[in-house]
Amino acid sequence: MKPTEKITLLSALILVTALTVPAQADVTAYVVHGIDGDDFALDPALPVDVSVGGSCALTGFEFGDRVGPITLPAGDYDISIFLADADNPCEGTEVLDLDGVPLTDGANGTIIAHRTADGTPGDGDLLGLGITASLFGNDFSSTGRGKARVLVHHTAFAPAVDVVVSRDYDDPTAPSVTVNGFTNPTGAAEAGMSQINAEFRPGEWDVALELGGAAVFGPTTIRLKPFTATYIYAVGDFAGGTFQYLVYTNTNSGLKPNKSDLRARRGGRFIRR
Repeated sequence: MKPTEKITLLSALILVTALTVPAQADVTAYVVHGIDGDDFALDPALPVDVSVGGSCALTGFEFGDRVGPITLPAGDYDISIFLADADNPCEGTEVLDLDGVPLTDGANGTIIAHRTADGTPGDGDLLGLGITASLFGNDFSSTGRGKARVLVHHTAFAPAVDVVVSRDYDDPTAPSVTVNGFTNPTGAAEAGMSQINAEFRPGEWDVALELGGAAVFGPTTIRLKPFTATYIYAVGDFAGGTFQYLVYTNTNSGLKPNKSDLRARRGGRFIRR
């Protein structure tokens, strides 16, 4: 299904919901598929169907896809995820069931389905696959003069790591920011968990993940443009070899995948959509 068709389905669902919910400040939402089928010896795309409030909202939603922005009334939403069934959408094997995901008045957030930190079943994991979903707040506010915003999220089957963002990772004297003990929230669908939000000058920056002071992933070089926000989601299984980044950049025309401004070094793996 084309992204425009997916959004059309969501718009229809939102219209029905709006007719039954008292007027409140609208919520802006994005949805990201962050589970690699390779983790379970399945189709890497792992297409799924997504039901919201009992209505089938997304079909054939694949790993790395994101849909949004979606505007809908504030409230608590029941979300169910099924293995995709083209003949019977949202009636296949149910793998994730989240009750009462809170989208509060005026919020702007991203819901991402992902692996848990240690591979144990997370909230709503019906088959014990070690998956869950989390809700993160987005920051679309204006940046400082000439600055670019970077938001990093740990949503992978991986331990706590230290995140280093440096002008030149190979130069210890280069300007850098380090965040220690960055962890996967392991579900709970709670906004603001496991997220780094910082502003940087435009240009190239290296992002590396460290354990014990040594890089275990990356550095990966990102090219930042002024007055944009780059959203990085670490996903996959670190030990299993599927660990990677999903990267999206919001511009004046909305949130878009960053296709050309990211390159990996030293075996760093990322996905381009």
